[in-house]
Amino acid sequence: MDAQSLLAAILILVSTATNTQAKTILFYPPPPTSYIAYHANVAGALASLGHEVWLCVPHAQLKKNLVTDKIVNILSYGEDLGDIERQLYQTTRILDKFWERQPTQGIHALYPVSQVLLKIVNVLLADKMFLDKVRNLKPDLIVLESVPFNMNMVVLPYMLDIPFAFIGTNHEAIMSKVPFSPAVTPYSIDFLSDRMTFFQKVYLTLCYLVSINFDLYHDSSLVSKFAPHKPHKSIYDIAANAEIFIAEVDHILDYPRTMLPNTKLIGGSSASPAKPLVGEFQKFVDEATTGIIVMSFGGAVVNLPPDISNKIVSAFKQLDLRVVWKINMTSPDPKQIMTSLWIPQNDLLGHQKAKLFVSHCGKNGQYEALYHGVPILCLPIYGDQGYNSERVRVKQLGLYTDIREASADELVALMKEIIYGGKYAENMRKASELYRELYKVPKHEAAYWLDHVIKYGGEYMRSPGQQMPWYQLLVLDVIAFLFLVIVVIVLAFYVLIRICYRLYKGSPQKIKSKRN
Repeated sequence: MDAQSLLAAILILVSTATNTQAKTILFYPPPPTSYIAYHANVAGALASLGHEVWLCVPHAQLKKNLVTDKIVNILSYGEDLGDIERQLYQTTRILDKFWERQPTQGIHALYPVSQVLLKIVNVLLADKMFLDKVRNLKPDLIVLESVPFNMNMVVLPYMLDIPFAFIGTNHEAIMSKVPFSPAVTPYSIDFLSDRMTFFQKVYLTLCYLVSINFDLYHDSSLVSKFAPHKPHKSIYDIAANAEIFIAEVDHILDYPRTMLPNTKLIGGSSASPAKPLVGEFQKFVDEATTGIIVMSFGGAVVNLPPDISNKIVSAFKQLDLRVVWKINMTSPDPKQIMTSLWIPQNDLLGHQKAKLFVSHCGKNGQYEALYHGVPILCLPIYGDQGYNSERVRVKQLGLYTDIREASADELVALMKEIIYGGKYAENMRKASELYRELYKVPKHEAAYWLDHVIKYGGEYMRSPGQQMPWYQLLVLDVIAFLFLVIVVIVLAFYVLIRICYRLYKGSPQKIKSKRN
C-alpha cells in the first residue's frame, strides 16, 4: 500500500469513527473526460469525510482510469452505448468545424451537444438495469452537473424521489432562480465579459429571454415520459428545488455575481497543492535552467493539424525555455520539447520553474494555473473557452489569440510579453494569493457544503423566489398591475375633465355670456 492509499484509509477510519451519520451519495457527471475528472476530485474529498460515494462512469471511459481515488466507488453504465465522448465529437464535428474556421462559440454551438446528450438521457432513463443499480444503492443525495446540456438528468432524482444537488462549471442564474441583470451577468459563451457594449447587452438579454421561456438545451417532456406518477413540472422548476448549487467559479478569476444563500462559489476543484514530479518529468524539469512552459489542449484535443503543430514548434524553438506538451506527436527536439499523451498538469504548473501555461483555456486547467500563479496564453477552440479567455484578458492574467490565424512570430511575441512583460505574472501571483486565501482547497470546500446539506438539508437556504415563475420573481405582474392602475387613474381624470368641460360649456352662465 503506497503512502497516499494509507492516508486515505486513515482518513476513512477517523471520519467513520467521528461521523455516525455516513450517507450514500451518487455523482452523475456528463460523459466527457474533463467533467468526470473534476467530479472524481470532489467525490474523493466527500468520501474522505466518511460517506459512501459512487461515481457514474460510462463503460467506455473506465479504461482511462479517471477515478484515481480508491475510496470512490464506480457505477458503470452504457455498455451498449459505445464511446459516448467520441460520438459526441464525431456527431457535432466541433473540432473539425473549428479547423475549418466555422463558429464554435456561442449558444448555437452548444445546441448540437445538447441533442446528443438528450439521446443518451433517453436511453439511460429507460435502462432498467441502470435504474435498478441506482435504486439498490438507496442514495441519500444525487449530485448532478449543472452545465445546461446535462440538466435533463434532473429527471432521475425526481422520478426516484431522491434529494439532489448541483455542481457546475458556471453559475446558472436561470436554473437557480437568482434575480440578475443581463447588463452585468454574462453567459459563459462567446468572448463576453461584464464590460459589455450596448449591442452585446441586447444580444445577451435576448439569449436570457429565450433560455427562460423555452427548453433551449433540455426537454421538459422527459418529465411526463419517465415520471408520469409525479406532478408535471418543467426541468427548470425541478432544478430550482436542489438542496444546494455549487458553482466552480469565483469573484477573482470570474466576475462578481448576485447569488442566493444556497449558491456557493468554490473556484475550480481540480486545483490542489502540487505533488513532487517523478520519473522523466522530474528529470526534464530539473535540467531546465531558465524555466518551463506547460502546454495542453485538454484530454480531447491531442491531435493537431500538421500546419498548426509545426507553427507551435517553430515558436517554441525561438524561446530559451523548455516545454512540456500534451500531444500525440513525437518531439522534433526532445532536449527542449517533451511530448506526451499524458502529463501531470497540476504538478507541473505548481513547480517553481513554470513560467507560462499555453492552453485551450478549459475551466479545469485555467483554475490550476490560477491556483499556482502561472500566467496563461489562451488559444480557445470551442464551448466556454472563448469566455474563459476573455476573462483572462480582462483581468490581465494573460492574453489570447486565434491559433488558426496567428503566425509563429506572433505566438513568440505574445509568449514573451506574458513571460517577461512583468504585469501578467505579477497580477497572476496576486490573484493566486487571494484565491488561496478565500477558497483554500476548492474540492474540500465543495465536499464541506455537500456534507452540510446531507446533514441539515438545504430548505433553510432556499428563497421563496425559487418557487415562483419568472414573471412573479421579476415582479412583472406587480409592474403590470401598477401600470394598469396608473392607466385607469389617467383615464378617470381624462373622463372627469371631459365631463367638467362639457358641463362648463353647457352652463347657463356660459350660454348667457355668449348671447351678450
